[in-house]
Amino acid sequence: MIQVPRERANAAIAAFLLSRDRPPHTPAQQRILAAFLRLAANGGLESVTMRTLGRELGMKAPSLYSSFPQGKGEIAAASLLSFTHDFARGLLAAASDAGSAEEYWATLVRFHLSHQLLQPESELWDLLIATDRVTHFLSDEVRDEVGALVGFHEDMFAAAAEEMGYSLTTETTRVIFTLLDGVKRWGGRKPGQVEFAKVLDRAVTLTRSILELSQTGTSLPLQLSIL
Repeated sequence: MIQVPRERANAAIAAFLLSRDRPPHTPAQQRILAAFLRLAANGGLESVTMRTLGRELGMKAPSLYSSFPQGKGEIAAASLLSFTHDFARGLLAAASDAGSAEEYWATLVRFHLSHQLLQPESELWDLLIATDRVTHFLSDEVRDEVGALVGFHEDMFAAAAEEMGYSLTTETTRVIFTLLDGVKRWGGRKPGQVEFAKVLDRAVTLTRSILELSQTGTSLPLQLSIL
């Protein structure tokens, strides 16, 4: 049976997630990761130390290090990987219900924006990736795994574009992700329920317009005027 592009994209990310399936974190590890994300999202990455984590959780240092022997760096990497996997699983589940390429594209956009607007951890994800580019605190394994999942995410957009009769270039993908990742700069940091729905609708329209414009040969600006 011949698969359409979005089915192939879904199958690829599902197979990758299955191949990287790990034993679940222990309850203690889950508490530590949740506290790390909470503290870092509220006060910034630099504000989190093993001492502040211990104070937040009412735990002493030996207990923290028994769960994460390498300390803060290991906790940050585990948080990044856990968040990335959760995002990928949620995105796949949402996109699998789409009945057409147009609906699939809209689902990808809406899911991405919902995470950016509703989950403070999304900003921390961006910060951790940016920090790793400078300090290289992630292991090669974690860095490659996160990079692969980002690539699968981009492939899902490319699959939808292909079914709609478009070619999604690297440049156009970069512009679209700049728009989505920067939603708080043009859609408001905490839009109300009505405004939230409008922001999602506008993003679908804007990304489709960018895709269509890219087919004309017009050079797309990396710094969008609306940002």
